Amino acid sequence: MASRRAVLLLGLAAAVSIGTLLRLSTYRQLHDGPRTRAVSADDYYHLRRARFSVAHFPRTILFDPLMNFPAGGVSIWPPLFDLALAAPPRILHGRDAPREALERDAAWVPLVLGVGTVVLAGLLAARLYGSLAGAIVAIFVAISPGHLLWSQYGHVDQNVAESFVGVAALLTYVASREKPDSPGNARREAVAGVVLALAVLTWQGAIYWGAIFALALFLESLRTGRPVFRAAVLTLALPAALTAAATLAWTRGLPTPFTYISFGFFQPVFLAALAAGLTILDTAAAMARRSIPAKEVVARAAFLVIVFVAVVPFARELVKSFAGGVGYVAGRTVEASGRGGYVSYPSGWLKGIFEARPLFADGIGLPLRQLSLALFWTPIAILVWARRALARRRPGVHAALAVWGSVTLFLAVSQRMNVYYAVPLCALAAIEAARFAAACLRRRSSLSDRPPRRRITLLVALGLAVPMAAGIVEEVRAEQVAGSDLFETLGWMHRTLPRAIDPYDARLFGPPPYPAGLARASAVLAPWSLGHFVLYEAELPVVANNFGYGFVDSIRFFLASSEAEALAIARDHRARWILAADLVPRMNDYAEYLGRAPLLEQTGAGLTPRRGYFETMQSRLYDFDGEGADLAGLAVAPLRSFHLVFASRTGTMRGGRFVARWKVFEIRETAPSASATQGRGP
Repeated sequence: MASRRAVLLLGLAAAVSIGTLLRLSTYRQLHDGPRTRAVSADDYYHLRRARFSVAHFPRTILFDPLMNFPAGGVSIWPPLFDLALAAPPRILHGRDAPREALERDAAWVPLVLGVGTVVLAGLLAARLYGSLAGAIVAIFVAISPGHLLWSQYGHVDQNVAESFVGVAALLTYVASREKPDSPGNARREAVAGVVLALAVLTWQGAIYWGAIFALALFLESLRTGRPVFRAAVLTLALPAALTAAATLAWTRGLPTPFTYISFGFFQPVFLAALAAGLTILDTAAAMARRSIPAKEVVARAAFLVIVFVAVVPFARELVKSFAGGVGYVAGRTVEASGRGGYVSYPSGWLKGIFEARPLFADGIGLPLRQLSLALFWTPIAILVWARRALARRRPGVHAALAVWGSVTLFLAVSQRMNVYYAVPLCALAAIEAARFAAACLRRRSSLSDRPPRRRITLLVALGLAVPMAAGIVEEVRAEQVAGSDLFETLGWMHRTLPRAIDPYDARLFGPPPYPAGLARASAVLAPWSLGHFVLYEAELPVVANNFGYGFVDSIRFFLASSEAEALAIARDHRARWILAADLVPRMNDYAEYLGRAPLLEQTGAGLTPRRGYFETMQSRLYDFDGEGADLAGLAVAPLRSFHLVFASRTGTMRGGRFVARWKVFEIRETAPSASATQGRGP
């Protein structure tokens, strides 16, 4: 026993050490003087929310008037991860902690959550298979590029927190189903419910864990004849109540869209509906077996009445949004809006996100590098778990593993951004593959020549993991931070362009009235993928951002074929500033989304513009600085109301002329403004 515990502890220690070292590969590149940069665009909106939380803990901004300007919009994430980012600077420096302290301290949070996930995965495997398996799985997760990608130092996006609380939810659920009739198991079921609530308050999509647990409990009930009503109450209804209470406390009456994609009341209602549905099915099965006393029928009926009161008013929206959630995961979505924000994302926006593409869209290489050969054993592992559940070998545990494995495989294959969900699954599948190989080899060997089971397990796991070596090298060597010229451009905007409102004014929490300066504020209209950068770094309102807000109007503006059309869009959003960037790689995608003909054609020399491209605002602003040009057989008219005020020093040669990479224009429809002076470079 002591030696097995030592193997597990040594394995966990090695995994934490290796995992920490790999996740620190971004440390040097993210430090920029007193600033600590983040990795992705979404990171910067998390930092914005964390800045609010540092000053007003445990609150953060939910409806943000400075995005989707001037209408504003709900920031879709629950607050818990942003509170985790804010906690270190709040504790160490107080409520007045400067931006630099927040960035520096928050950068460590994803690393801590990442290695925490490594430990939890190891403990889960040890519980299922023993100490050696726990050590192997922990090391597998520690080195997997699919997990490294989202858990590096400075990658302050919620994905790593999703992974942490997800593995914690699975671990606590498995612990609650090992001996469901044992004394004290109600406590374990309640712990699983509390962890599920924490998961949902970390990421709104974590309700899928509730669906996994509900289905697993129902299958357990069918196979064993054991009632699962108590588990339905403690593992599903309890987190529904907790998340509802937390949502009420954080929203404070602010309207939120009822949808799977956004923090709000959809999540607790969905969990409550799962609890009710499971209770109905379990009760029907128990009554068919004639194994339920009358008192318990009354208790269940009373529970259902309470839940129905909460759920029935939302039934129609619940079904509609659930169907939309399945479509989103499968890559099919249609834009729709509700109170305060999106109910469903624009399909063209989702199509243009690299991470939302199917896992195998570009072949087998990426899955192998990020998830290893064990990915291809996962269907077999799922079947093995299902068979064990049917054979009543820890049926509750193996039913949960089979359902979780199926859902996780679907998520990962549908969208490559979900690879971090699949890493623990692949690690457990590697253990199952090693066990299978060991059984086959030992069965075919004589008693005296049988190789040790542990040696086979180690060799098989190592062999399956080999393809990840290339992925590890890619992740460690990758340049994760945005270019310095972008930050120089945004820094110039922050120093030079006028701001009518403090972007961290506590009155932005709402409800109205908002600060008076909001009525005088002007917005920046930029490509949607730059929205979070602009709002955080330049501290100016934005029209379009990475939540999908303003996506359609942004591409309509840049693809507008007349200055009047572009000005009308800008006026609708009170946009005074235009941040232009190279959109050539996406121009045809955007044109297709708007139902227009391609603007560029593929030739031997690469993408070549058609005549229609030069009529777009994108070309007139970005290629010709709004000044017009006389090309061979084509005249590009100058723009009267758009004036270049900044151009970065970096750029490329295009058509024999230098084109700056980043450009800022001011819209002046009347007399020229003296608020911004034209410059080149910071």
